[in-house]
This record gives sequence, C-alpha cells and structure tokens, in this order.
Amino acid sequence: MKSVYPIAVYFDLENIDSKLNLSKLMESIMLEANSADDFEQDGVSPIFAIKMACGNTEAIAKFRKQLGDLNFEIREAVHVANRKNRADLILSLEAFECLYQKSPDVSHYVFITSDTDFTVVMDKLHKYGKKVWLVTRKEDAEKPVFTSCSDKILSIEDYFDEKQPKNEDKLLQFICSQGFSKTDGQKMVSVLESFEKDQWIFSSLFGTKLHSIAKDFSYKGKALNSQGKFLAKLKDKKIIEIKKDGKQEWFKIV
Repeated sequence: MKSVYPIAVYFDLENIDSKLNLSKLMESIMLEANSADDFEQDGVSPIFAIKMACGNTEAIAKFRKQLGDLNFEIREAVHVANRKNRADLILSLEAFECLYQKSPDVSHYVFITSDTDFTVVMDKLHKYGKKVWLVTRKEDAEKPVFTSCSDKILSIEDYFDEKQPKNEDKLLQFICSQGFSKTDGQKMVSVLESFEKDQWIFSSLFGTKLHSIAKDFSYKGKALNSQGKFLAKLKDKKIIEIKKDGKQEWFKIV
C-alpha cells in the first residue's frame, strides 16, 4: 500500500499580488515535493492534506475563483479599527493546531506570504522537526528572518500570469503538434522545467511527476503512445539526452 506524506498550504491573501496563477504554483509545489529527498523512496506519495486561505473581503474576492477551483478552505479576517488584519494570526494558529493535534500528521508546511509575522510559527514548526517551505517575493527571499526558518524558498513572481518565454512557447508548440492538448502540453512543460539542466534523472521520474499534477493524463490515442516514444522524440529534437544501462534509463535536459 502506498504511503502518503501530507502537505499543508497556508495562503495569506492580503500580502500576495493578484497576478498570481495559483494553479501553476500548486503544481510547482507538488513537483518540488516529488523531487525532495523526503519523498524519493518507493511507495511514498506527497498529497495536499490542507489548503487554507485567509484575508479580508476584498482580498478574497481577487482570488475567489482560483481558490474555489482548487478546493481551498477560505477564512475571512476582518480588519479591526483600521488596524492590521488578523490573517497571519488565524493561519498561524491553524498551523500550530494541526501540529498539536496531528490530524492529519503533516510533514511539510508551505506558507504563501511576504509577512514576517509568520516566522514565529515557522520557527516553532522547525523546532518540532517539520519541513517548512515559503513562497514569497524575490525582494524578501534573502531576508535572514525568512531564511533562518525555511527549508526551501520559492519566488512568487515566477508564478505570475505573464507572457511565456519564447523557448517555453516553442516547446509547448512542439508538444501540442504531436497531438497533445494545450493543457496536457503545459503540464508536460512544467515537469520538464522542474528538472535541473545537465543533471541525469531516472526516466520513470518524469511519469511520476506528470501524474502527480495530471492524474488523468494518458498517451493513449497519440502518435507518441508511450513515455518512451515521447522521450525519444525529445531526444531527436535535441531537447534531452538519454542514456541506458540494461533496463535502467536516464535523461537530462540540455
């Protein structure tokens, strides 16, 4: 039976730009989780056990559709006497309650915020042996107050809805030209871009990552009707290199 590693995501709506593509970010978190040493063992699969967002009415309105599409629990934090909102307090207490109750027994906590008030609970989670990831602005990513209590920091700007780089656009066009839908093609591009260049990767990990963000994905009915054929085509296009040793196969992005 497959073991699962629960991940909790806490989203501070009032400190994040509305240009954020939340779906793209959640896919990236799952891809990063599948690459993390904690999960690189057979029969272990990361899952989102908690997805909670908090902010005032205006902040919730900016993200409501995205939050609904991804089944986030939404908590409203009203401003009291024109003072600072309580989203940080509400989410911090929720995270600590989860730690205390162990239901679910979360292994990784992810905070989407640029508010340093969260570092109190982040530091406490660290002391209890939990992994803590932060998604924040690039300008804040190197702040010692964040780096001292985070195991991984992602830049929120990388997930804004902006024009795709030309090389990514060309790769997507190529994949779609092979009969894959644009949605599937975007997910395949996301998986490929999650690997570091010039680093050999077990070919099976491509499929593992892809199915973690596209559970209904299938090669059936496509000209490239298997992962092996798809990777071989990428090799022909000089997008990847492949090496084999017996039944083992690796690839790397070039």
